[in-house]
Amino acid sequence: MPATFTSLLLLIVLLAPGFTYAAVRDRHRPERTSTAFRETSRVVLASVGFNAAALISFACVRISAPDRTPDVGRLVRERDPYVRAHYAETLMWTAAVLLLAVLFAVLVARFLPRRRFAVNPESSAWWVLFDMNARANGTEWIRVECELIDGSHLAGRVHHYSSNPEETGDRELALGPPFEYRPAPDGEQRDLTDTHRVVISARQIKFLGVTYFSRSGGSGGSNALGRTAARSTGPAPGQQGAQRTP
Repeated sequence: MPATFTSLLLLIVLLAPGFTYAAVRDRHRPERTSTAFRETSRVVLASVGFNAAALISFACVRISAPDRTPDVGRLVRERDPYVRAHYAETLMWTAAVLLLAVLFAVLVARFLPRRRFAVNPESSAWWVLFDMNARANGTEWIRVECELIDGSHLAGRVHHYSSNPEETGDRELALGPPFEYRPAPDGEQRDLTDTHRVVISARQIKFLGVTYFSRSGGSGGSNALGRTAARSTGPAPGQQGAQRTP
């Protein structure tokens, strides 16, 4: 553990690329919460890699323009006296290397998930259906059909969904028009004509059908790309189980 405030600050700075990588990656590819050891290892290893890449870039600049960069040899030999004599230059290049490492972390975390990975078992089923599969199919918009636990049926266009990787009943799915609603046999009919958004709790969903649409070339209409169905099979309502693609 760091013994002084300076050591703690230095540790935070060195781990900044790893924290950035984890934050950006979780935003674009959410996964279930891992163990503390696994999360810490991911941050540390990512920080080492991105810091090394930034230092290699600095070394290339140092070789090509030695007069414009700090003298690393003198910095290692003299340490504090050299830093006091060249504090502005040293601080500027230290910040530049750190920012470059953070930039590498953002770029890798942002663009790496765009590749067509196999389904990660740690990923949320909703994220796989509404994000990964949608991007892989070139989807323009998504329509879902929900059978609720009270027997009613609601369909609409996906407007927003909870990207929480933990598949709990607390997640919500926001739908937009055009809506299709059929009440339960003993339920009350609802008029959704002037409704802009409908929010459904995952806890109330028993069956979820997903249809992907892409913009057609000539007429400006939409073409269905494919359908996916997910039925809740676990003991907790709202958790999607087996998936099939007809």
